[in-house]
Amino acid sequence: MLKGFNHEEMSDVAFEVGGEVERESTATTFHAFHSILRLNAPSLADMCRPGDKAVVPINGVEPEVFKMLLYFCYGGKVSEDELAANAKAIIEAADRFGIVNLKLQAEAVLTKQTEITADNMLDNLLYANSKNLALLFQEKIMDFVAENGDKIVGKVSFDDVPSSLISDILTAFSQGKKATRTGSSAPDDDLKFMRVGDLRKRMHEKGLCIDGSRETMISLLRENLASIETEAEETLSIPLFGLEKKRTALLRNL
Repeated sequence: MLKGFNHEEMSDVAFEVGGEVERESTATTFHAFHSILRLNAPSLADMCRPGDKAVVPINGVEPEVFKMLLYFCYGGKVSEDELAANAKAIIEAADRFGIVNLKLQAEAVLTKQTEITADNMLDNLLYANSKNLALLFQEKIMDFVAENGDKIVGKVSFDDVPSSLISDILTAFSQGKKATRTGSSAPDDDLKFMRVGDLRKRMHEKGLCIDGSRETMISLLRENLASIETEAEETLSIPLFGLEKKRTALLRNL
């Protein structure tokens, strides 16, 4: 599949990435096959149609970053050095175009290279929330909150923090206090206390989309559980309903 990467004759859509700087064109044209984008970058595929003659403009993304994204869609690998040098730019573009696996790889590198402190905790948390970086980056921040609650209270203002994040922060505080008192974590079956990595593992096992906030994942898992329980109840009721019909028929024949 890599043979078709950015190959004009093996493509049916084109993108112009970049813009103008000091009246000089810095745009770069990339070619792609729409079906490959539909499978690997659905939001990017939504921006064009197969056979479009017009070139689709892409703003807010550096050509080099877009090239990495397109290369990844064609089955190529983005090196860890490239991920490290462009982590946030890749996350931004991958989140925008629906390239989930590349976004997760960039998130892993960003998590590894970022040191969380009381001074940068809130900025990093808001950024992680805005890009749905719940798997590693946001969980690393919440681990910091759980372990350093006494350093954060009174020093960090949470006035502009969304209510969903406040809930996560309180959960992290609770986990930290509980671990300190008992030396153990929360029950494995309690979704609201479950680590994000465990939530995503459970989402994957159930065939659910793993890209989303912690709150979204918990909601989807609860809906999935409710659906399973409803199906189980309906399945159990079928034989009983059948027996009731037979009983009614027998009574009519008496």
